[in-house]
Amino acid sequence: MKKLLLVAVVALFSMTSMNAQTFKVGGSVGIGVGDTADAHGLVIGLDAYYYFTDIDALIELGATAGFRSFTGEEDFKNIGYEIPNQSFIPLGLAARVKLFGILSGGADAGYAFGLSDLDGGFYFRPVVSIDIADTIELFGSFEFISNGTDDPFADFPSGNEYDIDYTSVSLGVLFEF
Repeated sequence: MKKLLLVAVVALFSMTSMNAQTFKVGGSVGIGVGDTADAHGLVIGLDAYYYFTDIDALIELGATAGFRSFTGEEDFKNIGYEIPNQSFIPLGLAARVKLFGILSGGADAGYAFGLSDLDGGFYFRPVVSIDIADTIELFGSFEFISNGTDDPFADFPSGNEYDIDYTSVSLGVLFEF
């Protein structure tokens, strides 16, 4: 499965027939919100974007791949139970609308493959950003990864305690090539 995922990512980013317009790489730091905040604190992310089309200089369409790590709590709710880190590899499509040449907004949507014994699920990430000199992009985002259940702690600590929807807010920077 991991080899297939790696082959898909390499194939996606090596498409030369689509006349690549923009390639962006960067990272983000955020915090978990909602049920995620109870079990996970810091969220660390890495992102790569490949915009393969540029529609009248206002709309960009492309693909995205990344890595997310939700750091676990060492002493969950002061009961001595340690929540491990949970990681995902989100793959999806990205769309952005540029306003006034420096502001942009849009969303990423796709599937986040779960690592660390997680199944993964639907991935959605609205993003708002500011471009600085067409080389650096500062962004803020809300991220949602569906992982299956509406009651994350119903079976706690029987082993199903990680079946929550992972949500976070983050700030980050992307470098354009």
